[in-house]
Amino acid sequence: MANPNEIDVVTLQLARKGLQAAEHVAVDLIGWACSIVLVDKAGAVIAGHRMDGAPPATFDIGVEKAWTAATFLAPTLMLGRMTDPRTALAPLDQLPLGHHGMGLQFKHKGRLTTIMGGIPIRDRDMQVIGGVGTSGTPSALDDNTVSQRCWTAMYDAEDPPLESMLDSYVKIVEAAMAKAEQMGLLVSVCLSDAEGWPKVLYRMDGALYPTAELARDKAWTAAAFRTPSSDISRYGVKDLPGLGIPSGGWNERVCPIPGGLPILDGDGELLGSVGVCGGTPAQDVRIAKAALKTISSAE
Repeated sequence: MANPNEIDVVTLQLARKGLQAAEHVAVDLIGWACSIVLVDKAGAVIAGHRMDGAPPATFDIGVEKAWTAATFLAPTLMLGRMTDPRTALAPLDQLPLGHHGMGLQFKHKGRLTTIMGGIPIRDRDMQVIGGVGTSGTPSALDDNTVSQRCWTAMYDAEDPPLESMLDSYVKIVEAAMAKAEQMGLLVSVCLSDAEGWPKVLYRMDGALYPTAELARDKAWTAAAFRTPSSDISRYGVKDLPGLGIPSGGWNERVCPIPGGLPILDGDGELLGSVGVCGGTPAQDVRIAKAALKTISSAE
């Protein structure tokens, strides 16, 4: 019988368990909001939370730390030591062990970071199966502490599940995933704030890894333009406002594909957005609408 404390793949369920435990360390021990992101062994996002009060950019930094830890098979702390600028001019034979990676200071496609807080997730054979990155606490050391709790919680088979600090947001994403399951689909769902920055991003087990980024793009587009992502193409129509604004190519996040919907209150004020990717465009819209229905019923 397999040991329940052993894992060989980072599932969404395990990722969520780790996120919940890490959030409590951030709040109860450190007293600070942050972003926490988990990726698979290829560096693709599985799940991410940005706690209330955490700066928006911390989500991307969390992604970078997790990506670096997973794809370099090492904690970001170790890469930081390798690229310490104080060793830049030292002769090779005088470099401390591990200080031979100065070239890593130049980021690899914008993902590489040597800031402490990224930790690889390993299986029982010590093979790297993913990574976790945290950003937003008062120090990189605190970020590292939160990340450590995230991956160790995944091995805590007997620990009771904790309530997420983002439970109200998570329930909206869960509604979308439940609709996807009902439709026999595997998707990614991103719930963003009114500025288009992610609050919760989940990729269902088996969903293609690009769907996480596309769901985020759709959510950003819906928030930025205050309209369904599929409607932004009208900004390039000559007899409508916005002539001259292309529907793609000018911004890395703009996505004119259906599946991104704005979240509006009763007065028409923008509260946030939801993006879904994994089915056909029409199916993605149906799943996103299921998330919005949950919000309406809660009001």
